[in-house]
Amino acid sequence: MRFFRNCCSGQGHGRPEGKAARALWFGGHALLGIVVVVVVATVVGGVVMIAWNVLMPVVFHLPPLEFWQAVALLVLARVLTGRLHHRGPRRHRGADGTCVVSRGLGRNCDDSQGLPPNPDAFATWWWEEGQAAFKAFQARRDGSSSPAGLG
Repeated sequence: MRFFRNCCSGQGHGRPEGKAARALWFGGHALLGIVVVVVVATVVGGVVMIAWNVLMPVVFHLPPLEFWQAVALLVLARVLTGRLHHRGPRRHRGADGTCVVSRGLGRNCDDSQGLPPNPDAFATWWWEEGQAAFKAFQARRDGSSSPAGLG
């Protein structure tokens, strides 16, 4: 373990220098990833088994599950729902050329397009025009003659 502390504290963004050191660094991270997957699968499989065994036999008169059956049920559910890996929202171009964020497949948009040149542009717009626009919207929606106050 001392190797990992020493190799990752130096220069090079936490990666060790030298072929043997890089191989050991990669191997350590791969082993850590395997351990994390096993621990998560064990915990989630146990939770599914307990939840199934508490609810399903009573509600639907189904047989109780063993641990490995619960893990297999989780894998089957992931396969059937098409969620074998976790991905965040995807960005792709809509029909009008604008960047659309969705969970479906598609190419990523260039993140520089569609963003204001000034990161504080929304805050500036809100204080200059946004509050008045929101008050007018609330007044139209509520049907009242005077805009509702924000505070």
